Amino acid sequence: MLSSQSNRIVNACRFCCMCRHLCPLGLALGKELNNPRAKALLLSLVEKGALELSEISKDIYECCLCNACASNCETGYEPAVFIREVRSQLMAEGLAPAGVQAAADRLLQDGTLYGMKPEETLAPYTFPARSRQPVLLYVGALAAVKTPEMVRAVQSLLEKAGIGYSVFAENLSSGAVELDLIGPVQEVQAVARKCADALNAYGAETIVVLNPSDARMLRQEYSDWGIALNAEVVTATAYIDALVADGALRLRRTAGVVTYHDPARLARDLQETQPARRLLDAMGYTLREMWQSRELTRCTGGEALASYAPEIVAETARCRMEDAVGTGAEALVCACPACEADLDGVPGIPVWDLFVLLDRQAEPPATA
Repeated sequence: MLSSQSNRIVNACRFCCMCRHLCPLGLALGKELNNPRAKALLLSLVEKGALELSEISKDIYECCLCNACASNCETGYEPAVFIREVRSQLMAEGLAPAGVQAAADRLLQDGTLYGMKPEETLAPYTFPARSRQPVLLYVGALAAVKTPEMVRAVQSLLEKAGIGYSVFAENLSSGAVELDLIGPVQEVQAVARKCADALNAYGAETIVVLNPSDARMLRQEYSDWGIALNAEVVTATAYIDALVADGALRLRRTAGVVTYHDPARLARDLQETQPARRLLDAMGYTLREMWQSRELTRCTGGEALASYAPEIVAETARCRMEDAVGTGAEALVCACPACEADLDGVPGIPVWDLFVLLDRQAEPPATA
């Protein structure tokens, strides 16, 4: 059933519980089945014929693939590899949980999880007419639908900095959500190739990406799959940080005590933790760190999990808000549309969008 790589990881993980203290679902739900060790044990029982694959389908999908387990693995194993592989098999055999199958069908049919085509998600916005510009802004369906204030704030920041930019009007899926739901199958790679071809058609030098999951997909999975992009892929946090450092944007200083939630894809997969912190410091905020931060950050759930298990995301987000409240900060700052959507409305302290804060404090550079 499993590839040799996945079998190697399963055999290593089934006798190890050294990452259980980091799993956001295990911490939130208190279930041993949410940890990699339990999933590996279940798969070993399937391999031995003691269980049917259908019996563990729900357990395989109770994971946000945030890589918290891999981040603290002394031997370098990545349980997400075997989890994605098993999800591919569950999908192929029609054994995925009903909610998962419905989400995957919706995604493959429409191109989004939101009942509309990708380009339709940008209908509420006014962007520059398409032209050949050095910078291409990749909004993504999640940000366009769930965090419109973030989208407009990033647009405003680019314009204040005098950046010539175009917007990826097709707004096609990068394949990130498809990968988490279905695994690295040919259909998902076809989604990625279609997106890459459309991005390359703009002839941009830099692609600025709002959603860290999309940025990870473009920078890592595309490379692994031999899909070429003709532009540098930069996260929105890193790009705005560079604009401030170069003097293209000036930030007025304010005061306040905040805590910052590191998006898992940004901090762990892309190893980017400093830009957001530098920007908060440049605006004058005092930062109080949560106990799980930077590379050890605690995922709130994410877009894929929210599409079929919103009740689990509600619990993981509630626990993350408890971490934030425990710092004594007046607000929790987010820089990821998925995290912000997960935390929206969770009782605790206010959730502030980093880019909205920046837009309020940003001014164009002084003219001579």
